[in-house]
Order: sequence, then C-alpha cells, then structure tokens
Amino acid sequence: MRKLSALRPLAAVSVLLASVLGCGKATPVAPAGTTIQLTVSPTVITATETAQVKAVVRRENGTPVNPGTIVLFSTSLGTVTPSAETDSQGIARAELRSDGRLGTAKVIASSGPVTTEPIDVQIGITAGTATLSASPSTVSESGGKINLLALVRDAGGQPLPGALVNFQTQVGTLGSGGAFVTTSSTGQAKDTLTVSAGDIATLTASSFNVSVQASGSGAVVSDDASIAIQRKPRASFDRTISGLSVVFKDTSTGNPTSWLWDFGDGSAKSTLQNPAHVYGAPGT
Repeated sequence: MRKLSALRPLAAVSVLLASVLGCGKATPVAPAGTTIQLTVSPTVITATETAQVKAVVRRENGTPVNPGTIVLFSTSLGTVTPSAETDSQGIARAELRSDGRLGTAKVIASSGPVTTEPIDVQIGITAGTATLSASPSTVSESGGKINLLALVRDAGGQPLPGALVNFQTQVGTLGSGGAFVTTSSTGQAKDTLTVSAGDIATLTASSFNVSVQASGSGAVVSDDASIAIQRKPRASFDRTISGLSVVFKDTSTGNPTSWLWDFGDGSAKSTLQNPAHVYGAPGT
C-alpha cells in the first residue's frame, strides 16, 4: 500500500505534464462570436497573374484576435495559400493563383466556427477573337519550318494579355508540343511548326491546315491558316482529237507556273497552258 500511495503524486505530475504539452501543440483558432472580413484584389486576373487575399479577424467586441490565430483559405478554382496566421492587427494574408483552368473561383476563409461567404474571382480573361497567321504560307516537299503568330483580342477589340491559346496542326511537330501558350502584353502568342519530308509524303492534298484556339465567353474562339505544299511539277496532259486538229489539256500537278509544248512535228512550240494544234499529216 505504501508503494501505491507513493506512486500517485508521480502519476498526477505525469498527467499534468501531458496536459501542458498538449496545450502547447494546440492550434489557435478564432473564438465563437468572431467575424471575418474577406477581401480579394483584384477580382479579375489573367492566367499568369495572382490575386491578394486578406482576412480581417475580429472578436465580438471589435478588437483583433490574438496574433497567430490560424485562418484557413480555400478556392473552387485555381490554388490558394491553404492557411495563414493573423498579425497584431488580426489580418491573415494569402495568394490566389491560376492552375491553368479558366472560370470563376469562389474563395472562402474560415477560422474555428466562423466561415465567410464566398467571393467570386474571374480567372482568365476570355477572348473575343483570335487571328492566326503563318510565315511562310508555303512549304516544299522536303519540309521546313513555319512561324505561327496568333493575335488575341478581347470583346472590345483590344489586345488581350495573359490569355491561354492552343495551336494545332494536321501534320508536323509544334514547338509548344501542343501545350497552352500565354499571350504577351500585346495579345500575341507564338509557336513554331516543323514539317518533314515524311510528313508531306503522308498527304495527297496540295495544302494542310493549322489552327489556334482561345477560350471565349461561353465558347472557344478559333482561326485557321492554310499552308500550301509546293510540290515539284509533274507534267501530264490529255487531248481531244478531231481529224488532224488536236486540243491539248494540261493535267500537270505541282502547281506549275509556265508551260512549253513541243508538238513533235517540227512546228513552233507553244507556251500556252492548253494549246490547240493542227498537224500537217496523220501520225503519232
């Protein structure tokens, strides 16, 4: 019995020590009756900008809560600093960023039993128009590089910085790898298309398309550009024979720009695309 009674004070000290240590690890939160005033500035940001989030936490009597009070932040879109401690004025600060998605973010702050109403922040200013140009606009059968330039404007026709655009192509390899490209302060986005001879060999048409897309208000705005393939000319023709008179029709491929016909009978040659010729005698 003496040993048991001697151990009781030690047990009490251990419980007290554990209680003290537990209190030291507790996270301070706002007490009941606290108010949180949440502000976000600005409420419209591009995909590359950030918004500053501020929560002013005050007790029921209007005085700031203790410094170090934890405030939790959350958002429905993008990323926000998950938590922050209040300073001596009861202010906790966080930062909202885009995660690549466009839309309306709903930002909320909470501490203890108190949660604010959400504040809407528009992430990614939507585009009104997108215009695509390609230089050069032709490529040979051996391939080459083409510079792509997209100009994105807002609904008011002004260049739109910070917009996310996506270049696409039927053939070849894009320098962006198909990832989003952000417009500059002048609303421009650039990409490079590399086309090989093997890429051209897969096409039978005389051209192919490249395009650009940007997120618009409730829709996607886009534009296309056609790249002509400058193939080597391959001469061919058809003919209509009536007695000794023959009308020749050019069926050459490769977009020829000039012609030279030798009729094979020693007569003058022709530079017309579709000439007619009268032979002096039957023959081949």
